[in-house]
Amino acid sequence: MGAPMSPLRPVFTSRALLLVGALCGAGGAAAQTPEPTSRPPALAENLANARAAVVALDERHAELEAANRDLTEKLREMEKANKELAASVARLKQTLSANQAATRKFSGNLSRRIYRNVSRHVAGMPAVAIPYVGAGVTAAMTGLDIREGCEALRELNEMNRAMQLEPENEAPVCAMQVGPREEIINKVLANWRTAYAVAAAWTNQQEIWLAPDPVPVEPARAIELWAAVFGGLPNPSARTATPAPRGPTPPIPPLAPLLPNPPAR
Repeated sequence: MGAPMSPLRPVFTSRALLLVGALCGAGGAAAQTPEPTSRPPALAENLANARAAVVALDERHAELEAANRDLTEKLREMEKANKELAASVARLKQTLSANQAATRKFSGNLSRRIYRNVSRHVAGMPAVAIPYVGAGVTAAMTGLDIREGCEALRELNEMNRAMQLEPENEAPVCAMQVGPREEIINKVLANWRTAYAVAAAWTNQQEIWLAPDPVPVEPARAIELWAAVFGGLPNPSARTATPAPRGPTPPIPPLAPLLPNPPAR
């Protein structure tokens, strides 16, 4: 299809025709009178002026048509840019939605994991204090801490990838191993004060939570604790494991600690 006709051409053409018609009318009226031997100077001047006006109008019309073409081209370019901008906004909205979903998932899992971890340690404190048996409790709870820490790092990296960020290094945490109960007991037997000092140094990196030196051991309380667990004082001549006496049946703990209600969104 051809380019649409500009509305300017009929206007200028009509004006030119009117002007030419007027001049022709004047010429027709003059033609009814006997022609003079030479054209009057006024009529020749009028025709020259009319021709000049028509030429000027055509030139102006051409200029306006060129300006109209330029504006049409600019409009097409702006429409194209607007479509590209709309597509970019749509992609950004999709990315933002994915980032928000990944952040909500990580935030919810992290809050539940922290609550479970804290609740587990608070509830397990008495079991950790049980002589000999507490070493196994410590090993199991620490192993679970490592596994959950590794899972948290993986979920963090999943969120980082969704947000096009560099992932964190998972190896230092996920590669950690916890020794068995006997290894823990052997370190205590080798030098329990050193074991305590290492624990205090790691615990007090930011602020003091654990006394740098162990508290004095009260023999009476130590004997009471041992007897409560094993039913009597330790027998150095014993070579077989002595089962601990049965105490009252403990209450059945919940299958999982109650989790706090997630915050309203």
